[in-house]
Amino acid sequence: AAAAAAAAATNSPSSSSPQKLHDAVHYIKPLQCGGSDEAWVRRHVELPVLSSSSSSLSSFQKGVSYSARTLYRWEMAASPHLASRVERMPVSDDEVIATLSTALSSLVEDNANVGDVKPSILVETAGGVLSPSSASPKNILPRHSRDPSSAAASHGSNTDDDSLSWGWSTQADLYQNLGIPAILVGDGRLGGISCTLSALESLQIRGYDVQGIVVVDDGGGYGNVAALREYASRSTTGAGAGGGSEQRQRNAFENDPNESILSLPPLPPE
Repeated sequence: AAAAAAAAATNSPSSSSPQKLHDAVHYIKPLQCGGSDEAWVRRHVELPVLSSSSSSLSSFQKGVSYSARTLYRWEMAASPHLASRVERMPVSDDEVIATLSTALSSLVEDNANVGDVKPSILVETAGGVLSPSSASPKNILPRHSRDPSSAAASHGSNTDDDSLSWGWSTQADLYQNLGIPAILVGDGRLGGISCTLSALESLQIRGYDVQGIVVVDDGGGYGNVAALREYASRSTTGAGAGGGSEQRQRNAFENDPNESILSLPPLPPE
């Protein structure tokens, strides 16, 4: 869905200047398993893309710069923790964060040298908020998950030979210390309200600055976007579990839910 946002951003007016398009949109997929979201972005930016206001096609606006990049890739269409184990291609949390930080710094530096360009940089996770990241024998912190039945894990260590002992973390834990704002991709299907709010709370308890929620294809008549806006509008002060009053931190997206919780049309076909 972030890939769809990257394609849409090159074709949408800037909020600060209604008649001006985004000067630069950069899409980064740190972990890719099977297929290519990078290729999807390139295909739908270079060809007509879906309008943000309808399901009709609108022409790509020339003069908008963009880039799309994948940092680590596995052939197996599976969770990164499984693909990295099966293909014997481990990538640790530290390696992912170091490579991503370098890519982000390079983009910021490059755009700083191009006049008043205002770039948008989108980093798409692999799966959901709590989906696994890639596994590695270097992931040995207490927060890293691994198969407790593996011989190495039972001795409190990770080995290159026993891939089941390779540790992994969730996507939310992997990127937690980067301090970059988050846009949550919600679920427009039946049952999607609960899934979206559970993911939202997982981000909030880790200290993420959630800037907005984008729900893909909310045309099923379930009212998910409306419900999420109502949820975001509730008071920051309320009754706590023990009956007392509790104060919670308001995220940026809650200041104006009608503007920060949005619905996108169905994704174009592959």
